Amino acid sequence: MALQLSAAAPPPRAPIGQPGCKTTCGNVRVPYPFGFGPSRCYWPGLNLTCDTSSQPPRLLLGDGTLRVTDISLFGLHDSTVRVVRFGSVINATGAGFWSAPFGRGFTEHGYLLSWGNELVVFGCNVVATLLADGIGVETTNTPGRIGGCASLCAKVISGGEFIINTADAKYGPIGDCSAGTAGCCRSPVTMPAPPRQVQAMRLNSRSDTVEEKQLPVNVFVAEEGWVGQLRNKSLRTDEVSEVPFVLKWSVTRGLPPGPELDDGGECADEVRRILCKSRHSSCWNAMPGPGYTCQCEDGYDGNPYLAGAGGCQ
Repeated sequence: MALQLSAAAPPPRAPIGQPGCKTTCGNVRVPYPFGFGPSRCYWPGLNLTCDTSSQPPRLLLGDGTLRVTDISLFGLHDSTVRVVRFGSVINATGAGFWSAPFGRGFTEHGYLLSWGNELVVFGCNVVATLLADGIGVETTNTPGRIGGCASLCAKVISGGEFIINTADAKYGPIGDCSAGTAGCCRSPVTMPAPPRQVQAMRLNSRSDTVEEKQLPVNVFVAEEGWVGQLRNKSLRTDEVSEVPFVLKWSVTRGLPPGPELDDGGECADEVRRILCKSRHSSCWNAMPGPGYTCQCEDGYDGNPYLAGAGGCQ
């Protein structure tokens, strides 16, 4: 019987971090090159914070305004971190032009806003734009557009199909906001980039009613699919509490500089030896860059940044 029990026992889990380092915070696994605690537990620039003052503990990124819910190591385009932030980027009423910074809490740490996100706008006769550094211009001092849409209102009727209660600023059922003609619109992020700010402006319209102007303008940057979960939710920030979105990461510190063109090709042998410790791993220039990522070769699975049992097996 003892032999049978021993044979049925599952094999021990392969390590995902450096020896002696914690690799979970709350219910989130933290694989190397990410980590928290002593500096030996993470690659420079990929340190996180495990906030144990809350229950369960929270894994925080950057300046602490973003909570990490998932970390993915694999693939040239799938090296991502999923995070949530509180509330909308812009929340305003009346007429005018609004601008708010977005991204400083993570771009300063080398992360980009990834594919799989979208700009979501609620409000009547409003146009909004998401701007990022170094897009379509010669200098990074001039931001370029990576998303934008116009949210129009044909009419506002209490109990109607989309905007159901103007007094409480409640929208629903909102559908997927793809048409942009019923008080909401959405636009996909066109490419990974370091976002700088979100801008919104109320369009001049003689048909605007007092009810329409009473509806707040709310602009979010969110993971694709999130807007479909907001049916019959009030757009006051106490109900729309946490908004998820996806970041793209790469290793940018402690390594020789990469090529000028971020073509996604294999990185230099020197970089591979330093960064990709597993025998059965490959090293790639991040696209867009700068930076590098590792991945296991075809037919292997594990952590390409680790040597030994935790590496690609």
